[in-house]
Amino acid sequence: MTNETQEQTELLEELATELSQTQIELYVTATTLKHNESQNIIKNHVIASTTMGLIPIALIDIAALSANQHTMLQHLCKHYEVDYDSQRSKLLISALLSGSLPVLTMMGLSSAVKVIPGIGTLGGNAGVAITGGAITYATGQTFVRHFSAGGNLDDFIPARFSGFFNKELKKGKQFVNKMKPGAVAEAIAEKGK
Repeated sequence: MTNETQEQTELLEELATELSQTQIELYVTATTLKHNESQNIIKNHVIASTTMGLIPIALIDIAALSANQHTMLQHLCKHYEVDYDSQRSKLLISALLSGSLPVLTMMGLSSAVKVIPGIGTLGGNAGVAITGGAITYATGQTFVRHFSAGGNLDDFIPARFSGFFNKELKKGKQFVNKMKPGAVAEAIAEKGK
């Protein structure tokens, strides 16, 4: 092999190595961006859920929270290029939440307490706002985990995610409690851009 041929071979090997490293870096960047975008979808819907929890009319707040979670799932499906089916999503979210019956019971009671003037309204609003936001957070994180692994709505088995969902529910409560008071206004302003 001539000296020139050897230099060309070394150069090609070096270029191949650099190309491979660049491809890895691009993949990591794309994955990080996709994850960050999914977290923004969840955050916006958590903010909406906490706001909906402040609706002073009992059970209307629960219906609004439910609609918000379905909208979030629809956005996550679109983000991960997963086919969305409205009926299937209702069943899956219901099945996922049924594993946290005590939490749902507390949220229902918090909503019902709103019929008591004064302290009932205040206590009910706070309870539904925090719990609703936490449930939305946990639901979003659960579906992000499933979709990130290549899953879709047809192969989602809620029972397999109950432990993960309950862990995320605790994180969701912390997330909601850490939200600064102006977060809702900031989210609205951000959507208007």
